Amino acid sequence: MTRSLKLVALVGVLTLALAGGALASKVTGGTSTLTASDATVKVLADNHITVTPVAPATASGATFTFPITGGRLNTKTMHGVVRNGGGISVSNGTKTVTLRRPTIVADKRGVSVWAIVRGRTARICRHLGRRHVRVRCALIARLHSVRIARVSGVSVNGSTATGTAKITAFTAHLINRLAGKHVVAAQDVLGTATVSPTVK
Repeated sequence: MTRSLKLVALVGVLTLALAGGALASKVTGGTSTLTASDATVKVLADNHITVTPVAPATASGATFTFPITGGRLNTKTMHGVVRNGGGISVSNGTKTVTLRRPTIVADKRGVSVWAIVRGRTARICRHLGRRHVRVRCALIARLHSVRIARVSGVSVNGSTATGTAKITAFTAHLINRLAGKHVVAAQDVLGTATVSPTVK
């Protein structure tokens, strides 16, 4: 099973489980924010790496805001799935990697943030006609689901949850590759993550 299919399966199972619970609520809106720490901002600046929002996400200083587009949440435990729109692009001026549609998955094992990233493009060709003399080709972009952060030390105040976001091995590899050297490691603190969903 591919990584993307594993995420789809995980989200599907978790959503179905929550849907059967009395406390499961449909997420209809709200916002998620990520505020990079001063240390993170310095590492990125020192290595000429820029991070920009992908609409409809926005940025103000070191804070990125993502509109919540849906999901399902247990209002008692704050376990569930929260889907966000937009994304972020990380670039060193030569190479850019875009992480789209960040999805927060929270259960008793912890909180993770996943995103969609574009992989290699494959050229797919088909032979057409009864004698297969014509060929039609298309470029197909492979999309992968990757875990970009883990959130720990989560505190809940009303319908808002806040925690410390730490980078995963994928994110560390991405930053180190763009920097051209080892500057961060998995579990380094990225910043503060806050989720304020509107539930129905």
